[in-house]
Amino acid sequence: MRLHIAFIVLAGVLVYGNGLSGPLLFDDETSILNNTSIRQLTPLSGPLSPPRDTPVAGRPVVNLTYAVNYAMGGLDVTGYHVTNLLVHLLAALMLYGIVRRTLRMRQVPPELGHDADNVALAAAVLWVVHPLNSESVSYLTERTESMMGLFYLTTLYASIRAAAAPRADTGQAWGWIALAVAA
Repeated sequence: MRLHIAFIVLAGVLVYGNGLSGPLLFDDETSILNNTSIRQLTPLSGPLSPPRDTPVAGRPVVNLTYAVNYAMGGLDVTGYHVTNLLVHLLAALMLYGIVRRTLRMRQVPPELGHDADNVALAAAVLWVVHPLNSESVSYLTERTESMMGLFYLTTLYASIRAAAAPRADTGQAWGWIALAVAA
């Protein structure tokens, strides 16, 4: 499994590594360049209150991540792209876990679960390198959709883990349920 995870991450880094210095595009100017709410991390009410009529309006967590990027590197786009790549890779790893665990459920016929790890690897690698997903790394404002996808996949993964937790270990199940709700 660790080799699969490393392969997924390596595939994403190889595919998107050369675009980490790409320029601000389209709505990136409104979301980042002209967004004064990301200029300071404190008080948190600033970055958690994105400006209206912008792509980050109503998306305080995304705006907070932009504020963290700004605090770490100002308007240098590399940090923003790296964060987008990390979100994309985490989503791919969640997809890997979902497919792998779903195919291993006892309700799934054993012949389908036999190659669960390899099927999960194929799905996650396809997800991470597919050209339709390149926007999620290259176009910084797409972080809104990428994070939504990551949170959704995290909810599914945590729910699968909670359902599979041994009945005797309710603490483990509640931990996964808490993660699902938080995501």
